[in-house]
Amino acid sequence: MPPIARVATAIRNAGGVCSITQLREHGIARDEIVAAFATGTIHRIRRGWYSTPGANGDVVRAVRVGGVATATTVLRTHGIWMPRSVESRSRLHVRVGRGASRLRAPDLVEGALHPLDRKRDLVCLHHRDHPLPTSAFDPLPLALAEMLRCAEPTDAIAMLDSARSKVILQPGDVEALRDLTMPSRRWIIDRSDPGSESGIETRVRTLLRSRRISHRAQVRVGGVGWVDLLVGDRLVLEVDGSQFHSGDDEFEQDRRRDFELAIRGYLVIRLSYRMVMDHWDALSEQLLSIVARGEHRWGYRAQAYGVAGRALPRFKVEDDGAPSPHFSG
Repeated sequence: MPPIARVATAIRNAGGVCSITQLREHGIARDEIVAAFATGTIHRIRRGWYSTPGANGDVVRAVRVGGVATATTVLRTHGIWMPRSVESRSRLHVRVGRGASRLRAPDLVEGALHPLDRKRDLVCLHHRDHPLPTSAFDPLPLALAEMLRCAEPTDAIAMLDSARSKVILQPGDVEALRDLTMPSRRWIIDRSDPGSESGIETRVRTLLRSRRISHRAQVRVGGVGWVDLLVGDRLVLEVDGSQFHSGDDEFEQDRRRDFELAIRGYLVIRLSYRMVMDHWDALSEQLLSIVARGEHRWGYRAQAYGVAGRALPRFKVEDDGAPSPHFSG
């Protein structure tokens, strides 16, 4: 492989942004780096750091500040769920050493670097000396530990749940995360549950836990399948983690599941993203009132039923994946 192409490949393999230290560890000489930069194959972000065209913009901006990407800036690259309130802040999270100085703005102005103004530039600095940055972004356990320092507890639990449910965070990483997290915030890790598949599910689960209301996540109901949350004996809470409406097929499937659960005596409540995130105070109050009435328990008004007779017909799916107008038993 030609030397210039070898430099670009090494930087792409490192995530698109790379330090000269990393390049030397791959056996790449300084003159090869200089040649690749001279031809425009790679770009220099700041002294000792290079990127390839198309590299993640936030990672490039974090390095330009004088540190490395961390916290939610890294979580976003992994596709970890975030509350809309966190997304809308658009802050760049950068980890720097405790004595870091001469930090720069993340964006060039007329091609020139300027001193950092954290308020103007929307940069959240995380001061930590461990480890010395040679990679442009923190490993996930360290990024999560930095996120736990500045996020609201409920939001932090939701993002941690997302990382664990996606199996991005391995079991051994949880202990590493605990070691990296300040003692006063470790309780958040204990509240995390890898069974929660969306952030709004986490928010509802956190409410139930805070009131010591018996509940289980991802419960299998015979003849129906998995439900998001089962509160007590019979209250099923299904939460839609999407901010957008589902398609017709998914809408149909959800209503059939609700019907099957109702036949078996369950009380089903569907919660949308907007209900949980935009109307939380009213929603939480009403959910607690349903529990206070005992609707989550089998009692004289409701009991578990077996299903007699034929099951509800299901759509027959044609070869092209589209539902047929005919039903099959």
